[in-house]
Amino acid sequence: MTSDAVWQHWQLRHDPDGIAWLTLDCAGDGPNTLGRAVLEEFGQVLDALDAAPPRGLVLRSGKPAGFAAGADLREFDGYRDADEVASLIRHVHGLFARLEAAPWPVACVIHGHCLGGGLELALACHWRVAHDLPSTRLGFPEVRLGIYPGFGGTLRATR
Repeated sequence: MTSDAVWQHWQLRHDPDGIAWLTLDCAGDGPNTLGRAVLEEFGQVLDALDAAPPRGLVLRSGKPAGFAAGADLREFDGYRDADEVASLIRHVHGLFARLEAAPWPVACVIHGHCLGGGLELALACHWRVAHDLPSTRLGFPEVRLGIYPGFGGTLRATR
């Protein structure tokens, strides 16, 4: 069993049964978004889990409003060119593929909004459990902005 770990946006805890509980709780008061720093840390989380595999992993949100709102749209203006965006998309594909291929069971607990890249992250998990509440919303709203869901979620959604 690995030791517990805390990053700026993620907390990893282990219960006595060897189940790892991974909480996404982006720094600040806003919703969870999948910005560059969050995704870089997620790679470190996966490295820690690979180094000492748990019996299972439960992914959840630390935010009361919901799981994740998707990409951090504030970062879009910071991309220099299409090559930089393509590189980021390939990197995230790799992260989500690592999660999907994990040799231990991975479950995602969803409450509130689970949108865009947040839904794509949830779809990379083996199982998803969503609270049956009016506030629970799943979807790819970026298509209304002319943005294709780029992290592999449209393929995973059909499985």
